[in-house]
Amino acid sequence: MRYLFEYQIGESSSVSIFHGGYLKTGSPIGNADLIAKPTMSKQALLVFACLAVAAWLSCASIVVAQPASLSAERYQTQHDGYVAAFQESLAKLIVNCQARNLPNAVDELLPWQAAVDVAALSDRKLPSKVQPEIQLSLPQDERLWRTEFRAIRQELAKNLYLLSRRVLNAGSTHAAWRLIHEVLWYDSDYGRARTLLGYERYGDEWVTPFAAKKMRDRFVWHDRFGWLPAAHVERYENGERFFRNRWYTAQKESQLRREWAHAWEIETDNYLLKTNVGLEQGVALAKKLEVFHEWFQRAYPAFFNTPEQLKVLFGSTTRRRRALRAPFVVHYYHSKDEYVRRLIAKNPQIAISNGIYTPDDRISHFFVDPNSDIESTIYHEATHQILYELDSKPRRIADNEHFWIVEGFACYIESFRPLSNGVSIGNPDYVRFYFAKEVFTKDDFFVPLDRFASLSKNAYQDPAQISQRYSQASGLVHFYMHYDNGRYRDAMIDHFAALYRPITPGFRVGGMDHFTGVSYATLSQQYREYISALDSNPNRLAAAIQAAAVQAVPPQPAAPAQKP
Repeated sequence: MRYLFEYQIGESSSVSIFHGGYLKTGSPIGNADLIAKPTMSKQALLVFACLAVAAWLSCASIVVAQPASLSAERYQTQHDGYVAAFQESLAKLIVNCQARNLPNAVDELLPWQAAVDVAALSDRKLPSKVQPEIQLSLPQDERLWRTEFRAIRQELAKNLYLLSRRVLNAGSTHAAWRLIHEVLWYDSDYGRARTLLGYERYGDEWVTPFAAKKMRDRFVWHDRFGWLPAAHVERYENGERFFRNRWYTAQKESQLRREWAHAWEIETDNYLLKTNVGLEQGVALAKKLEVFHEWFQRAYPAFFNTPEQLKVLFGSTTRRRRALRAPFVVHYYHSKDEYVRRLIAKNPQIAISNGIYTPDDRISHFFVDPNSDIESTIYHEATHQILYELDSKPRRIADNEHFWIVEGFACYIESFRPLSNGVSIGNPDYVRFYFAKEVFTKDDFFVPLDRFASLSKNAYQDPAQISQRYSQASGLVHFYMHYDNGRYRDAMIDHFAALYRPITPGFRVGGMDHFTGVSYATLSQQYREYISALDSNPNRLAAAIQAAAVQAVPPQPAAPAQKP
């Protein structure tokens, strides 16, 4: 069992702490992991409600694994106490509903006694609608139990939010973010937690600052055409298009916009996409990028703020509206020939690629390829773009050492796929992880991790072994993210985030041995064992994708314009 505030340290009782990515010696730190809670049956809950709460406490309040700081153990105990109080109140409410013969209420309340997978909460898409008020017109019994249920959830959310601030001040950034996601699990309308994740309330919806501004300007979101003035929606749905201050047919506009100078420019929350492929195709790609960015920001918040910046955000007593940042720019070309023609001066080898991010002008470039699925390339290059543009300063990233993680992480992220109930990331059947195992087990290729970390960008990209290095880097990120239920995940994210922040001259970012407190010799051995045992089969993944496509619901007629 892993714990929310567990401090996983390595082979010694003293490891290195990184402040803003700079190496300093200090006290033990490590990973903040999950809390696991037992499930209980409906019958056991109703007959033995009090005993069930006691049983939950006996499981959830086990002392944090040693060695751990006293503060971590104290916060774990506080967390367990808050949740146990909620569980006890919930159990009493369920028993009361049972006594009042309210079976529908019992059925609705019972799932809240199930275990909460805190790790998965960051992959969960938050509700966009504000919870409706409990109506006075409801039957009295229903109104009372719903009011009480909402109140105990809001009380727990408040306590967890205050705990997140204390945890952050104690130095556990990752645990603080996990608590924020847990806050929103219990109360999806907790304003300060919503603000931290970049939302603001507009009417009865939670939206981004960009979307709120568009709505205030009387634009609406259309799933096919993107943001439109409300007055234009009906004419667009009837096949007309507005361009250069006049209306054209959709066919005529498409002809005019084929020239790159007249290409569509599609604005979304975080992207400005320019394309001459087609308006609807451009909107489809922009939506895909937005889904990815929203997940990325939830899953890896440590990239977006330093611990010092987070303390300011968490400690704010007001719900300040976040400033709009410059959008990520994406160019989407009608053909590969055009893609190559526009970029060959920047990169003479551009013809062998199917997408690229160019940091000098901060633009991601893609093209239509009817013979292949470029989804993985999109996520790979979007990762490079998001991370590089965390800071406005031009800079070199890992040129002299640790370059493996720059490409290895982007290759890992290629496996991202949105699902109806969350996302899939790191599927072992993805082809990158399959070849990571192949080059190790069949090609006998392995660079010890201390040497691998020391490779500069030029050495890493030496054509002689570049394919094998990409495979090992992909497998290594998978190892750091998933080994022993994510033991090294937080350490790897901290290491990677430090590489992307501007580094003071004379300082350097340490390696994963320092961030984990585990020697490279031990990490190398653990990786060998992990990658050898990885169950990876890309044919299985392809079959699953094909089955999902066969079972997919056929496309439906376009819905009326809706707000996002």
